[in-house]
Amino acid sequence: MSDPVTIALIGGGIALLNGPILLAIFNNHIKKTDETKKIREDITQLSKLVDRIGDGLNIGLRNDKVIFEALRKNSINGESERQEQIMDEYFTNCVVSGFSQKHEH
Repeated sequence: MSDPVTIALIGGGIALLNGPILLAIFNNHIKKTDETKKIREDITQLSKLVDRIGDGLNIGLRNDKVIFEALRKNSINGESERQEQIMDEYFTNCVVSGFSQKHEH
């Protein structure tokens, strides 16, 4: 073969290979970007859930404190009603948040 034909064949081969290779590289980059975005969203959601669990544990410990104090003093004061109101607000927030998350997907 002559030199111009060889150069044309090599150039054509490289051009044909570069298209799919570049597309594969771009697709891989876009896929990694999408996966990173999804992981960040998952981390944000997990962080919110851990915060909610922490709030629930805090409420539970405060309830125990109120109960033990009432048992020690053998009397019930206004703190137990306030704790019940706090628990109701917490459970309502959990339910509302749960419903709103299900509608997001």
